[in-house]
Amino acid sequence: MYIALIVLIPVAGVLLYFYVQNHGMHSMIWNEVRELAEGSPVEPETVLDESSLPAPLQRYLDFAVTEGRENAGFARLRHGGTFRLKPDADWLPIRGEEYFHASAPGFVWTGVVRPNPLAWVRARDRYIGGRGEMLIRLRGALTLGRSTGEEMNRSSLLRYLAEMPWFPTAFRTVEGLRWTEIDAHTVEASLTHAGETVTGRFTVSDAGEITAFTSQDRFRDVDGQQVRTAWKGAYRNYREVDGMRVPHDIEVTWELEDGDFSYARFQITGIEFDVPAPY
Repeated sequence: MYIALIVLIPVAGVLLYFYVQNHGMHSMIWNEVRELAEGSPVEPETVLDESSLPAPLQRYLDFAVTEGRENAGFARLRHGGTFRLKPDADWLPIRGEEYFHASAPGFVWTGVVRPNPLAWVRARDRYIGGRGEMLIRLRGALTLGRSTGEEMNRSSLLRYLAEMPWFPTAFRTVEGLRWTEIDAHTVEASLTHAGETVTGRFTVSDAGEITAFTSQDRFRDVDGQQVRTAWKGAYRNYREVDGMRVPHDIEVTWELEDGDFSYARFQITGIEFDVPAPY
């Protein structure tokens, strides 16, 4: 009995540590979501004159926002999909949630990847108050990685810009957006917030769907260093949800010197607008 207690006490202590730390990460995320939600307005005002926008963007808004649809102040979604860390790594299942302030740049994303049945990794990416942060923990307890700083701020702001097709009235309500028409199917967007400006290009089909996004303004972690790397996203499978047509499949890719590295493929399993609260 004494030997059993010697073995069980440390094991119980480790399990308790993981439980407490994981609960703490959950609480941190939900507090961040509540902070984001508290600042989201109801039916925010349109700040852009749609008639002055480039033709491809007007075509997109005509497609994505049904007539009479009021502007959304908040959006939240759940997704499944797959994720991998390296080009030669196996694809792993991922499930996640994301929350967006829909009239000013701000989001919180959290996702869980299970490399094997006994271990799981929780990641949290956020952009609040002009500051981005990525946090990765094993079982929500042991920190595997944490990224902050100017490069992370820019990457997070760019992520917000690239994910705006999930809440398309934001194209009408977010201040700091500037548009340049490149050709009949391409518009360049510059988004300025909290002293930073990021730029990317959206591709718009004849039907009005945004099908792709490309940018040079995202940073990738390479051996602990943040390296500016060409990045792109592809949007597919548009469906109408509450008066807005949004893509339900998205794939994101780093454009590396030795070829493209697709690292995330998400499928939306649910999306809601103007429910300013955690799931």
